[in-house]
Amino acid sequence: MEKSTVRSGGPVPTLEIVELELALQHQDFVEKGFEGSVRQALERIGGTLLFRTRMGGVAGCDWVAAVALDADGERKLAIVAQPTDGGPLRVEDAETSEMPAARLAKAYADLMGKLNR
Repeated sequence: MEKSTVRSGGPVPTLEIVELELALQHQDFVEKGFEGSVRQALERIGGTLLFRTRMGGVAGCDWVAAVALDADGERKLAIVAQPTDGGPLRVEDAETSEMPAARLAKAYADLMGKLNR
């Protein structure tokens, strides 16, 4: 079973990011795959999958998912990335992430918020 980790040298993760990392550590990626594992982890902590996309090696990732987490009543966006080298999943705060999907996550969440009003 692979484990999740925050990129070393980055900003200190928030409690919500750490909760997501811990929930991801308890997933069987071989059985559930990337999306299934992310969805089950989000169910455990009360998060929402915004989108997932195949990266095909762009930015060193095979898959990324943008997720919304509840941070004391406020929305916190995060990126879950599956590296192409088969290493552990990376969980990054979308506000500080340099992943291309991080910019899309904010725009997508804003659009969905306006459509759901």
